[in-house]
Amino acid sequence: MFQRLPCMDDFCRKINVNDKISPAGTVAIDQFVNRLGEAMQAVKFGNPAERNDIAMGPLINAAALERVEQKVARAVEEGARVALGGKAVEGKGYYYPPTLLLDVRQEMSIMHEETFGPVLPVVAFDTLEEAISMANDSDYGLTSSIYTQNLNVAMKAIKGLKFGETYINRENFEAMQGFHAGWRKSGIGGADGKHGLHEYLQTQVVYLQS
Repeated sequence: MFQRLPCMDDFCRKINVNDKISPAGTVAIDQFVNRLGEAMQAVKFGNPAERNDIAMGPLINAAALERVEQKVARAVEEGARVALGGKAVEGKGYYYPPTLLLDVRQEMSIMHEETFGPVLPVVAFDTLEEAISMANDSDYGLTSSIYTQNLNVAMKAIKGLKFGETYINRENFEAMQGFHAGWRKSGIGGADGKHGLHEYLQTQVVYLQS
């Protein structure tokens, strides 16, 4: 997930966590969220031209920064809790820190709209069917990820998820021989692989009567 943060306004994301992630139940979820917050807080952001240890740069412009601020503000109005970040950095540049939202409900706008900023809403689920339904409850479907120790769970999820790409127990970086394309309202085409090559070709069909 964290390799997405450096791309700032190029990606949108959300995360669903099984409330039975371990026999410890909700305690395990709290531990997961705490570790998630620690990892996000450790991400260094700023001007990469000034420091060589920067992992995340600024948003592209003031309008993009304002959109992220509005998305987070609306989520808070709807009942979400900011566990980390949540406020633009003062000073020069369009910087928005890694932001973690908790107490999020599926019906909130942050779970259905594309934020395109370093904002991560977290929602718990009870069953795999519920998780698949939550993931598909959007007009967009570019990339999904599954982390599980059960291959049967992964295969069932793959069949139910309406996304152009699904990654299992690994980071989200597509292979050149694959095809990077979204379903529904995600994207305007595809890239990579032979299907991606076809996007750059102009076909010409000729019929000659001999």
